[in-house]
Amino acid sequence: MKILAKIPPQIKIGALRANVKMVPYIHADDNYRGLFNQRTEELQIDNQLGGRARDMTFLHEIVHMADINYESRLDESDVSRIANGLFEFLYYNLGIELDWSDICETP
Repeated sequence: MKILAKIPPQIKIGALRANVKMVPYIHADDNYRGLFNQRTEELQIDNQLGGRARDMTFLHEIVHMADINYESRLDESDVSRIANGLFEFLYYNLGIELDWSDICETP
């Protein structure tokens, strides 16, 4: 059975906040699929991503937020491994998929 978990427009981890946005050209301009900007309090996901790639990228950025907030000093490979494991557990074991219907895409 599939369970949808709605992505809220704003998330909070510890002292960090982020407005979740789908934005164009992140991958084309910066070669990233997503990013968390602590200064602007934005978690951006490339609007060309969909499905599992979008969900995995979102979880990757969430792990970055947790890493910054809790000063874990994870490197990029650690962040990717944790995010991928979290995705696999949620998706394949619990049947949880992310619902992006509340996140507006930038034109």
